[in-house]
Amino acid sequence: MKPASTILSETRLLLSSLAHEYVSPERRPQRLLDEVETVLSVMLAIMFAHLLGAHNVGWAAFSGYMVMRTQLADTLNRAGLRIVGTVAGALMAWWLVTWLERSLVLMSISLVMVGGGTLYAALTRQRSYAWLFTGLTFVMVVLDALREPSAQVHTFAITRALEVVSGTAACLIVNLLSAWTVRPRVHGRQYFFRDRPAPSVMKAWERSAAMHALQAAAALAILPFLSAWLKVESITGAAITIMAVMMIPLATLNGDRGAVRMRVLHRFAGSLLGAASAAIALVFSHGNVPATLLFLTVGIMVGRHVENSAKPFAYVGTQYSLVFLVVFVPDDLAAVSSIPGWERMGGIMLGLAILVTVRFAIHYVQSRLGARAG
Repeated sequence: MKPASTILSETRLLLSSLAHEYVSPERRPQRLLDEVETVLSVMLAIMFAHLLGAHNVGWAAFSGYMVMRTQLADTLNRAGLRIVGTVAGALMAWWLVTWLERSLVLMSISLVMVGGGTLYAALTRQRSYAWLFTGLTFVMVVLDALREPSAQVHTFAITRALEVVSGTAACLIVNLLSAWTVRPRVHGRQYFFRDRPAPSVMKAWERSAAMHALQAAAALAILPFLSAWLKVESITGAAITIMAVMMIPLATLNGDRGAVRMRVLHRFAGSLLGAASAAIALVFSHGNVPATLLFLTVGIMVGRHVENSAKPFAYVGTQYSLVFLVVFVPDDLAAVSSIPGWERMGGIMLGLAILVTVRFAIHYVQSRLGARAG
């Protein structure tokens, strides 16, 4: 383990680097425009989610946040992949949960096969964003159904689809309006379609990616039993954390062994900063609607600015915004509270704890088997 002085030094360096992003003039106009567009997209997504009757408005807001890109062609591509993946995952979960009748063992196996399989495809195949959201939506619907066994499965599947459609539609509207007005003056010409590079020839089997996906699948397999035995409310957040943390570039699996560790640290740091900032902001907003919207705007812009830094710690900004949105975008504005942010933090901690334990156990077994073989 690293000494406390080294960890403290790395923390200071991270905080210093984050602070530098707000005083550096590099690409300021472009980044500012993207931040404003993202704020408008999130606000519109919230309105659409309420109109469509989505249950988790915060997830719709985050879809409006994540789909936004500076080129219209990239946004259209990302929106299409996100919707296709979400619908596919929701339909698959709806059918399987109904057929499996909420059996813990069978649902655990389904998480291993679908969660691990889609993660492997996301790591090794084209259209990785659609594969990732197929798996994410599948595990979310399955675990939601386990957490509320009396509810109809199709309600979870439908609301997940409504949330993503609300956020994606809002993002596309803002993106189109900006592409026809302001954005060409800042980012240059906008394209509806962009020439994609020819698909690279991939191996039929990527062993490193398969072992990596297997670790995530083993961690996911534990969640149904934890949900049933411990009645953990944040189990869905744990599943999202496991899959998101393990979604790293394929090249790093054969090179940088610390890629997952750094992603874990950045996710933890961003989530902690987001939850803490939201809790402090709530003290000053006092449930006042204009003040809440103001703090929501600031939170989005702060996280987006870091995310657009193109620095190794950009992932901190994504997680910061996600937690901030969970807190400030409740299903009922009168019910704004810091509790959802801390619950998400608990889910993140649970997911990281399970993932780290499983990875350590697998590496330990592999080392023991290697020693015996040698």
